[in-house]
Amino acid sequence: MRHALIHKKAVFIDAFVDNYRKIRHRSTFPHKEVAHIIHLLFPGSSYSGRGAFKTVHRVSSRTRDLVLKTSNRRNIRNDDRAYRKLPKTIRNRYFAKVYWRTKYCLLQKFGKSSKVPSDKLNSLKSIARKYGLTDVRPANVRKVDGKFKIVDASLSRARRSHD
Repeated sequence: MRHALIHKKAVFIDAFVDNYRKIRHRSTFPHKEVAHIIHLLFPGSSYSGRGAFKTVHRVSSRTRDLVLKTSNRRNIRNDDRAYRKLPKTIRNRYFAKVYWRTKYCLLQKFGKSSKVPSDKLNSLKSIARKYGLTDVRPANVRKVDGKFKIVDASLSRARRSHD
């Protein structure tokens, strides 16, 4: 498995979240508490931001920019499903590679935030639409390994109900 040490720590985070929710009797995902745990487990990590549902942390890797996305189980599963909607032959050409997911974590290649040319954005939107993905916008596209790639997309409602 690629990035096995990070995976072991992600499994620990999963256990922490399960125990935390059980003890506190909470159904919501504990974003702040998980951020503290990530900071302890990954001393070189940095908080990269938070969307409506997921929190993103850069984690150390010798060779590439990686992020650990954390959220509730459904959001992580939907991110993984969106990535896998693209055929294997073109998946990593247009979407930032997803290495693996656990219950509450997803490890993904990440890139530099940069202005996305409108022709590149329209091309990525067209490809995403063809495979039932939505929400491809400049905030969800980054420069990964020198190419503009989607780092976050959603399954279209029509496709989600059939899966």
